[in-house]
Amino acid sequence: MYPEGNKKMPRVAPLLALILLAVSPCGPAWGAGEKPAEKAQSSITKPSIEELVKNFDTIIFQSEFKGVAKSKVIKKWTGPLRIAIRTFEEATIRKDGREVVQLKQVKVKKPHLRFVQNHLNSLARATGLKTEDSKKNGQPVNFTINFVPRLHLGNPYLAKANPKLLRKMAAEGGCYFVLWADNVTGVIKKVVIVVNAERLLIRTNHCLLEEMTQSLGLPNDSNLITPSIFADSSRRTELTRSDLMILKALYDPRMKAGLPREKALKVAEEVLRELDAKLP
Repeated sequence: MYPEGNKKMPRVAPLLALILLAVSPCGPAWGAGEKPAEKAQSSITKPSIEELVKNFDTIIFQSEFKGVAKSKVIKKWTGPLRIAIRTFEEATIRKDGREVVQLKQVKVKKPHLRFVQNHLNSLARATGLKTEDSKKNGQPVNFTINFVPRLHLGNPYLAKANPKLLRKMAAEGGCYFVLWADNVTGVIKKVVIVVNAERLLIRTNHCLLEEMTQSLGLPNDSNLITPSIFADSSRRTELTRSDLMILKALYDPRMKAGLPREKALKVAEEVLRELDAKLP
């Protein structure tokens, strides 16, 4: 993981051909970690295995956005993450006799680096995923996190995806991710996360956890089980027991990338039963 060096960024760039596009925005946040109702629910009886499997199905295979197709197979990372963290600020330059606003790359803020590192460590422990330094091995970055001013969240250069879709994701003013994966093998190739750098730190911390977790192959939200980072009302900064179980089920060795939905749900039930008996 590393923040890239200082650079000026153009306002537009050519679009990339998408193998698969999955996006998820992080909406407005409550001011102090959790919504009050969510705290009260923390003592509710643990969800049943059937409920967990249903939530797994919703989070992994369904689509909450019009124009984004439902996934038919398991999609997950099968190789190491090569992470870059970038922060941009507005800069005004003169071009052709007029002033033009651009994004200029600057040093990443220490709290943002700390949030990313903490979440990356917890997600790596839960999944077994490894990280590599792309500068050392010469391989391209495949997991980019961009911190940008609110007004630039939809800049197509950041994610190089459909500008209309990016504007839709940016409209909520929080953060979102764009994911590229192979529809047949289910292997995730690349992820770009875009974060509103002007938010309060507690909100940024939650947004990062949600988007980093979902970009591992859990793209959708679900209100079936709460508390959970996948619930619309959640503003948590740590995974719940149910969240951890679903993430671990996705990255269990028996859950192969490319596994069709029906077979994957059977594997999920088996793995979730084992996790339920093992986890406190």
